[in-house]
Amino acid sequence: MENMTVYYAAPPPQPATLLILERGKSVRAVPLRGNVSIGREDPISQCGITLSSGIVSRSHGEFVFAQGNCYYFDHNSLNGTYYNGVKLLPYNERGTQAVMLNEGDVLRIDCPTLQHPHPDAVEMLYSRQLSPDEPWSRFALAGQQEVFIGRDAACGICLSDFMASRRHAVLRRNGSHWIIQDFKSRNGMAVNREPLTGARALMPFDVIRIANTVLIFTGDEIIYNHCAQQAPPPGHTVTISHSRHVVMNVCIDAVKVPGKTLLKDIRLNVDSGDFILILGGSGAGKTTFIKALLGEHRAKGKILLGGMDLYKNFAMLKHKIGLVPQFATTRDDDTVYHTILDAAEIKLGGDYKSKEIRQRVDEVIEKMNLVPHKKTMIRNLSGGQRKRVEVAIQAIGDQDFFILDEPDSGMDYASRTDLMSNLKICTENGGVVAVISHSPDDAASLFTKVIVLAKSQSDEIGHLAYYGDVQHALQFFGVRKLSEIVMEINFEGSGKGRADEFIQKFEMARRMI
Repeated sequence: MENMTVYYAAPPPQPATLLILERGKSVRAVPLRGNVSIGREDPISQCGITLSSGIVSRSHGEFVFAQGNCYYFDHNSLNGTYYNGVKLLPYNERGTQAVMLNEGDVLRIDCPTLQHPHPDAVEMLYSRQLSPDEPWSRFALAGQQEVFIGRDAACGICLSDFMASRRHAVLRRNGSHWIIQDFKSRNGMAVNREPLTGARALMPFDVIRIANTVLIFTGDEIIYNHCAQQAPPPGHTVTISHSRHVVMNVCIDAVKVPGKTLLKDIRLNVDSGDFILILGGSGAGKTTFIKALLGEHRAKGKILLGGMDLYKNFAMLKHKIGLVPQFATTRDDDTVYHTILDAAEIKLGGDYKSKEIRQRVDEVIEKMNLVPHKKTMIRNLSGGQRKRVEVAIQAIGDQDFFILDEPDSGMDYASRTDLMSNLKICTENGGVVAVISHSPDDAASLFTKVIVLAKSQSDEIGHLAYYGDVQHALQFFGVRKLSEIVMEINFEGSGKGRADEFIQKFEMARRMI
C-alpha cells in the first residue's frame, strides 16, 4: 500500500465568505482564502480580521484551513464564541476544540442570554455559496406592523430572486416579538436551516432562507442579499462569481429496503462545475444511489444541498436537483427558444408574468450556451445539442444539479462524444452533471470526478470503492481504461471479482490523509 495518498488527494482549500454583522456598521463580506485570526481593533493588532466591538478580545479566535475544509477555534477569549447557538468551551491552554464550518453556520460573540443581544454583539455567517461581491440591503422594522417578503414590487422587502414567490412570506409584529409565516409559497422556506411550517417567532440573528436569498433578522431590522438572478435594485451592482465551491455533501450511512441493505458508507463532496461519471459493478447500487440523491429513496444519513438538509427541506430544495429524461420530450418542428418557452409557461404559469417568463428563458438559454441555436429547429440539432435543450428545460426551475442515467445508450461513437461534449458545456457556469455510462472512455478527458460503487462479496452491499479524478482512478485500479474498472470489481461473467480489495484499499487511503 505504498504512496496511498496518490489515489485520494485532499482537495485544496476553497474560497469562502464570512459575512460580518456589527451593530451600527455596514455589512462586511470578507473572503476567506487561508488561515486568518480575528480580534478587536488595536494599533498593534496582528489579526487579519478586526472588529470594533468592545466585547471582542484582542486575539479572539482563528480560522484554519486543512484538508479542503475550514475550521474555527476560540482562543479562550473573555466572552467566548457561540457556534450555532452553543458556546465553545476551552479545550486546552491554546483554545477551544476546533469546529469544522459548513454552509450557513453562524458564529456569534455575545452575552450568555442570546435572546437579548449585547449592544456590541457580533454575528458571523460562514458561506461558500455567497460571493463577497454580492450587495446587501437593510430593512428597518421600526414603526412596522406587517411586512411582506417576495418578488412583487409592492412587498416591503422586494427580492431579486426569480425562485421566490410573488408574495413568499409575511412578518407580523406580536407585542415585542416578530412572527414569520410562509405565505403559501411555491417552494417553501427555512429558518436556521429547518423547514418552516406554520408561523414562528423570530429570535435575534435568526437566519431565514428563501430560495437563493439569505435574510438575517437582527431584532430591529432585516438584512438580505441580492442574488444575481435578476437586475438588482437601483444603485446596486452584482458581480457573479464562478469560483468552485461545495454544492453537495453526501454522508450516507445506509440505504435500506425491508429486510435488506442496498448501499452503505457513501461519503463524498460534489463541487460546482463537476462533470461526474458514475461507474459500478452489477448490483452495486448505482440506481439506488441516484434515487437517494433525488430524495426518491431516502437514505439513513444526511445529504446537504447548499448546506441544507435535502430530506428535511425537500419541498424547498427538490427543484434544485433532478433526473433528465432518457428519451427526448421535445418536438422536432419547434425552435429551441419556443421549446424552452413552452416548458417555462407550464412550469411557471400562475405566479409569473409573461415578461418574467420570457426573461427567465433568455437567462437559461444564455447559461446553457444555446444562444447560437436559439432560432434553430429541434430536428436540425445534433443528438448532444438536443440533450442540452432537455437540460435547459430542467434549469428553468432553477435546477443546477442534473443526473442522467445512461443517456448514451444505443448511440454510436460520434453521437456519444457529441452528447458528452454538450453535457460538459452545461457545467461551465457552475452547474453539476452526473452520468451513468457504459461507454465512459469516449469522453474520459471531460470528466472531473469518477464515483465507483462496488458490491462487496462479504456483505452483499454496495460500497464506495473510489471517488476522485480520472487519472488517479486509472492508477488506483491499475488499468488503462475506465471501462476496465468495472471488469476489475465485477464478480459475474469475465469479471475479476476484486470489489472487496478495492473497497478496503480506498477506505484505507482516505484514513491516511
